[in-house]
Amino acid sequence: MYAYFRLLRMMARHLFTRAKQFDSRHEHVWVMRPGLNDIDVYPEVNNGRHFVLFDLARYEVAMKIGLFRWVRKTRSAFVVAGSTIRYRHRLLPWRRTEIHTQLVGMDERFFYFHHKTVQRGKTCSVALVRTGVRRNGVVPPIEVMDGIGMPIEPFMEPWVAEWNDWDNRQADKT
Repeated sequence: MYAYFRLLRMMARHLFTRAKQFDSRHEHVWVMRPGLNDIDVYPEVNNGRHFVLFDLARYEVAMKIGLFRWVRKTRSAFVVAGSTIRYRHRLLPWRRTEIHTQLVGMDERFFYFHHKTVQRGKTCSVALVRTGVRRNGVVPPIEVMDGIGMPIEPFMEPWVAEWNDWDNRQADKT
């Protein structure tokens, strides 16, 4: 089941807060504790649940900067258009966990986020996620950021551009 209670709690916490200025190079950290709904039979956080936690971390950033409100107001939606993940160590339940989120690129269609989970100083998983905002097609990131009053020039880390090129070549093969 999706983490609706976490999302609702997050929304309530940000309900009356003002949008903060967005520094595209800043690493945002969301602190949480995985619980019973997050684990599998081993018991560790389920591999698919890592992506749900990364979704929530991006929602946290979106709520902080006013993007979540803009998406609701414009009747848009967040979408994921690709991802790559690497699992390094077990992510255990009930332990303080940090989800680090950083925008590492944006082009004419998508935003690119780097996520990592950290428990007790160990990086447990790392992911690169291509995301966008959809409203009758993908809304250009530059338009999205202008819409929330935070214009930002498109940029992309070189390693993200390489990943994107590789991923596009893979899609062309099918």
